[in-house]
Parts: sequence; structure tokens; C-alpha cells
Amino acid sequence: MSQPTATQLKDEGNELFRKQDYVGALAKYTEAIALDDKNAVLYANRAACNHGLNRYLDSVDDAKMILIQGYAKGWSRLAASRDALADWERSAEAWQKALDALPKTNFQSRGTAAERSAPRDPRFVRFKAGDGNLPWQIATGMLPELRQAGPAKFSSSAWVISSAYENFTKGVDFMNELKEIPHAQAPGGVAYGGSLMALTYMTNGLMRDERAFYFNQPDWITKYNKQVTFEATARRAWHSNGPEAIKELAQKRLKEKGWNDVRPALSVTVRAWITRSMLESHLRGGPDVGLQFLKRAVDLLEWGRNVWKNVANDDRGTIFQDTILRSVRSMHLRMFMDAYATNPGLNSKFPLEHLKEEAEDLIKEIEIAAKNPSKEEVDPGFVSSFCIYPAGNAYSMIGFYHTQTARYSDDIAACIGFANGARAYLQAANTYPEDDEYRPFYLSCAMDCMRNAGVSIREFNKVAIELRAAVPKMMKIWAVSALQQGGRDDKIQANLRSADDIMKLVAEGKLTLEDPVPL
Repeated sequence: MSQPTATQLKDEGNELFRKQDYVGALAKYTEAIALDDKNAVLYANRAACNHGLNRYLDSVDDAKMILIQGYAKGWSRLAASRDALADWERSAEAWQKALDALPKTNFQSRGTAAERSAPRDPRFVRFKAGDGNLPWQIATGMLPELRQAGPAKFSSSAWVISSAYENFTKGVDFMNELKEIPHAQAPGGVAYGGSLMALTYMTNGLMRDERAFYFNQPDWITKYNKQVTFEATARRAWHSNGPEAIKELAQKRLKEKGWNDVRPALSVTVRAWITRSMLESHLRGGPDVGLQFLKRAVDLLEWGRNVWKNVANDDRGTIFQDTILRSVRSMHLRMFMDAYATNPGLNSKFPLEHLKEEAEDLIKEIEIAAKNPSKEEVDPGFVSSFCIYPAGNAYSMIGFYHTQTARYSDDIAACIGFANGARAYLQAANTYPEDDEYRPFYLSCAMDCMRNAGVSIREFNKVAIELRAAVPKMMKIWAVSALQQGGRDDKIQANLRSADDIMKLVAEGKLTLEDPVPL
């Protein structure tokens, strides 16, 4: 049986694309490209598939290949993908190139495209608290007392958030020290001089606890972009390639240049993706875009760990350590949940089943790691940051999965779903330290599920008692936080008031402890 030609594969891909089967169409176009990698139309079609699948970074890569082949349609593909990535300035430039490539008679009919890609105001999260009230400030002040208490207090969330913010701030300090140096041969006539450790410290902080992502400088983004450019240039990092291309290029460079060249390049590449994901999600309100950057990071880290599993950490670099991958996978889970919220439902672009599977895999990985603890000496919050918190987050994602699927189920299946959600949220709550805000928050989530699952008032009240005891411990450090500004305390207090009202009815003899919780 003869093998299909590139043209036949393209036609099959076109048919699948018309049916909106973007995954199937993408596979066909990829097969066709393997047979004819000089055909710009194939790259254009695959770029459209990647765009339809929200894989905007991959769509950008394909658009660049279109342009290399001299096909002007690549500009419109590139512009659309840049726009989806909120890269407004370069999107506008690409739209203009697309317009310039059109026949003059068509110019006016497309004239608003560049205007639509104008810069938009990013969404900043601002704390209203004065100095001294933020979690990392309070936590840092608690450390002397915690040190004196010894191992009994090693589980406090103060260790986690203080270390996370210390690392993040150190990275920002390095970034602020970056100097612009006039240089005739440098792009734009300007070179940079500074530390090559800014991204390392910033991402170390985010991986320890992404709640440390905080800044109050109006020019922070500008400085960050310069720092990334500086480090990526100095380390020869891959800033515009996809994971598959980087895998090939990294192995080729390893043979030619060795680990001292490849190790820092890979580190900067992955760390830039991590920080970019936070910027896209938290500042630009694009968790779907942020998710793509974290997906790339997880993909490359898992690949590197497998390909270089017998290579010493000193050679391949700390970026491939198990602890870092667990943290990035945990960040990916939370970003996936946020992305799902932008497109909820049974036919979401972000399938809940995938979220559940990834969460369960992470829990298994952590359980294996717990049986083989490292003998390396670490600070008190290290285990919490890279084992306990990722596990708690994973349990909460399973709770979210059951709760959301229950909303689309019939009565019996919904009841079972909410019961499973309650159990997962309770596991999440009990995984976190007793003074972390996530403990009472997930206890409250469990109560929401229990109400819909029809559990007994006795069980519901047990959780309410636990929640009431957890709130004062949380408030010592987490009175002010992004979660609090998002309605954390209103949710908790509503459940506590509900529990009080129900127990009042029990005291009056109108209900018994064995009755199901009334809706």
C-alpha cells in the first residue's frame, strides 16, 4: 500500500479542519510537513489549527516558518497569535505588515485591524493594607520566635511565604540594578550590564509560593523585559522556539559546547516561561495564555529529566530537580483551573478530566518522594514548598473537578460528585499548615459540597467547628491577601452563619443531628 503524499495529507487535514477537528487536522498537516517542509501553505494551515486549540505560542512558531517561505499570509497568522498572547506592540506591527502585503484595493476594508491590537491596560492586583500588614512582612517578623520554638513550629506557613518573598525580592533587587550602557554595535545602540541571577531568584520565589508575586513599581514590566533580554542574550537562551525545537537544538549544542553552555540557556528559557505565565495570568487576565507557558515548562522539564536522568545535577542544572518540576506542575494545575473558568462546561477547551488526571499523577509522585526523602539539609519551609503545598493544591484540584462535574450531572450522580468533592477538599485543607489561609478556605469549600451532597448535620457541624478554630490561626498571617480580597472571608463567614442557624434549629428540636443539611 502506497504512502499518502503531502497533498493528500493536506486535503485530509482541510476536511478535518472544516469539521473543527483541530487536533486531527494538526496531525495531518504535521505529517504533510514531514514530507514537504518547504510548503508555506502547510505551515499556514497548521498555524490556524494551533490558534484554534489556543496554542498561540506554537501558532507563532508556524507563522514564522510561513514568512521564511516568503508567504505573506504569515503576517496575519502571526498578528492574530501575537494578539491572543497580549503582545500588543508586536501584534500591531504584524497587522501592519499584513495590511501592506494586501492589494491596494483591499487596504481600506482591513484598515481597523491594527487599531484593534492597540495596547490595553494590564490588570494589577493592589493591596490596600499599609506597610507591615502583608503576609510576608508579618511572617518575617515571626521567624525569630519560630526558630526558638524549634521543629514544633517548622510547619508554619510563615516559613514558606517569608522564604518565597525573600527570594522573589532578591531577584527584583538584581533586576533594579541592571544598567544600560551605550554601545555602538549593540541593537539600538544600548547594551546591558548587571546580574544574571535575577530570573533565578524571582522564579525560586514563585515556585516556593506564587503568592509572593507582588510589586509596586510603575516601571516593573519595562525593567523585567530588559532583564529577560539581558539574561537571554548572555546565556543564548531560546526565547522564540517551541519545546520540540529546543529539544533538538539543546542536544546539538550540548555536543558542540558542553553543559556549561547548555545548562544556563535551558535555565533562563524555563524560568522566563514561568515568570511570563504569571504576568499573563495575573496582570493581563489571560490564564489560558499563561497555561501555555507553564505547559511548555513542564514539557521541557519532564523531557530533560528523562533524557538526562543519569547526568549529575551539577551538570544538567538545578532546573531539572524533582522539587522544581513538582512545583511547576502544581502551578500548572492552578493555572489550568483558572483557564477552565474562562471557558467552563462539559465541552470546555480545558477538560476537567485532564485536570483530575494531572492532579492524581502529582499526588502519586509526591507520595513516592516522601518514601525516599533527600538527605540534603534544607530550610524549615522547603518541604512545605515542594511537597506539602503541591499535594494540598492537587487535592483541591480534585475537589474542584468533582464539584464542577456534579453541576452537570443528574440528582444521584450530582450527590455522589459533591460528596467526593467534599472529601477531596477536606484532604486539601488538612494537608496545609494550620495557619495557612488555604486550610479554612478549603474547609469552607468542603462545607459547600457537603450541603449539596446531603450529608448529616452532625458531619457538617464537625467541619464547621474545625473551620471556626482555623480562622484565628489564619488571620495572624493572612488577614490581607489576594484570596481575601477575592471574597475569602465572606465565603467563610457565610458558612459559619449557616452552621449556627442549623444548630439553632437542632436545639429547638426542629431538626436532628442525623438529618441531612438543609439547602
